[in-house]
Parts: sequence; structure tokens; C-alpha cells
Amino acid sequence: MNSFVRESWESGSSSGVDAYEGWVHKLMEAQGSDWCPGAAPGGAFNASLRHKVIGDINVIESRCDPCTGYRTAAHANRIDEPSVIFLTYLEGGENIEFGGERYSLATGDTFVWDSSKATKFEVYESLHKVALAMPARLLSHNVLNTLDQIPRKFNPSSGSRFLLNSLIRAVADRDFDSADVEAETILDAVNAFVLGAGRIEALPDKSLSDRQCRDIKRYVEQHLADPLLSIGQIAEVHRTSKRYLHWLFSSEPMTLNEFIIIRRLQCCRNDLLNVERAHLHVSQIAYAWGFANVSHFSKRYRAFFNESPTQTRQNARAIGLAPAR
Repeated sequence: MNSFVRESWESGSSSGVDAYEGWVHKLMEAQGSDWCPGAAPGGAFNASLRHKVIGDINVIESRCDPCTGYRTAAHANRIDEPSVIFLTYLEGGENIEFGGERYSLATGDTFVWDSSKATKFEVYESLHKVALAMPARLLSHNVLNTLDQIPRKFNPSSGSRFLLNSLIRAVADRDFDSADVEAETILDAVNAFVLGAGRIEALPDKSLSDRQCRDIKRYVEQHLADPLLSIGQIAEVHRTSKRYLHWLFSSEPMTLNEFIIIRRLQCCRNDLLNVERAHLHVSQIAYAWGFANVSHFSKRYRAFFNESPTQTRQNARAIGLAPAR
């Protein structure tokens, strides 16, 4: 079965608004679904799209200037046949919100999503990417289960990510247009790569996961005083998902959120016992270590140390660790 190019479109000399609307229309046609584009960018808008079909598989290579858009749950529910889409980023970057997570994607990244869920995207710099889209029914049950377990953004060090990236690039290449290839051959390769990623991404090398945990803990230690420190913020900084961070700490003695709270509590206790900080009010110490609510801090502190912050300071005075005020 030869592949064939269904559409090849470029914005060319079209005006900014016309080019943007033309690109949105062509992209919706290629994807077989609708979504809500953001406001048309001001000024010129450069974009192109090349849509290739191989059996039931759609290969969409697109370029565009910064823009935004979203697909609501209502949009997703109107889709007759859900698809699984593998994205490989050749140049530029975008942020995607999918499944309650926010992902930052850039050159070299591979990301997988499905059309059955709401999605929001923001192209923050001129983007060149390729989408390999296929009906979910064509993928094996094991693959669909694996996709629910591994991070949507493939681990950069994963061999499966590299191989999948290479496959998507090859299929999108113009030299592939006249290739005599069956869609089943591509599907077999995708199935193999995803299952391989399941073994690597969901069960990564112990030394790698240990190193990642250490890196995350080091970052937390350096930012304990930041009240904005959170799992979401850590995920964004480290360009991964909250789900992956939860998994990463699943074999640790405590969750990542517990680690943040306990380390903050321990730092507060150290200050309460520190003679040089005896002049500080309990609330000042709590705020200094990232707690936004003193009442919440006091409850957490009492639950963990079996005494109130005030009692800690009083006991320190009693044994001479801190001077009376």
C-alpha cells in the first residue's frame, strides 16, 4: 500500500488573519476534529501543513508561528472514533495541558495524547512538529494500557523515544511518499516501541530513578523558602509531569509532597531552637520557610513533633538552648 499526500498547504502571501484562519481550517480537516483557536495573532502569521495518509494512519507535518487553542470535553465527545497521536518536535516549542497536567515541549521531545480528552495548547515560539495519528482501535490492548501508565512525555534518555522519533521523522519524509509500505508495518513498530517504553519509562533503571530523586530533592532543599514551591512547579521546571514525579517517589519512604512539608517543618524547628533566631515570632519563622498559613503550620508541626511550636521554644529555653525574651 503506497502512502499518498492528501494535502500540502502554505500560508504564502496571505495576510495575517487569512493565513491563520486558513491554517486552522486545514489543521482541523487533517485531524478530523474541531477545536477552538485562540485570537488571531497580530501581524504576519507564517504556517504550513503537509498531510499524508497511509491506510488508516495520518501523518501531519506542520509549521506555525506562536498561537493558542483548545479542545473542550464537548469537542472530544463529538469525535466518532478516538485517535492516539504521537508528536515529535523538530524545532520550537509549545506548552500543552492534557489530563490535568501541564507539559512544556521543545526540540527533540516526544509526546503522546489522545483525542478523547480536553486539551489546551500554547505555541510559544515558531514550531515545527510531526504528528503520527491513528485510531485507538488499531493499537493492541497492552499498548493502550501501557500508554495509561507511562509519562505522556517520553523520558529524553529512553531508547524507545529515540526510535519512535526516528520512525515518525522517516514516515513524514518526502522520500517516504512513494514507499511501498503497509500501515500494519508502522503499527507493529509503534506497538513495539511503546511496550519497550513501558519497560523503560514505567520501570526505569534503578540508578537513573535514584539520581532523578536526588536531583528533585536537591531542588526542593534549595527552594524550601519559596511559598510557590509545589509538585506542579517542580514538574514544570524539570520538564516532566506530576504523575511521573508521584511515580518517582512511590518507592521512597515518603511522597514528594510529604518530603517538602517535613523538610520545611524540620527547618522551622531548627530555627525555633536556634538562639540567634529567638527574637523571631513563630509566624515569621513559618512564613520564612514557605508556609502560607500559620494555623496550618501549627497543626502540621504538632502532628509531626507531638508538641506545638511555642512548646518547642519554651522547652529550648528551659534547657538553655534559647534565651528568654
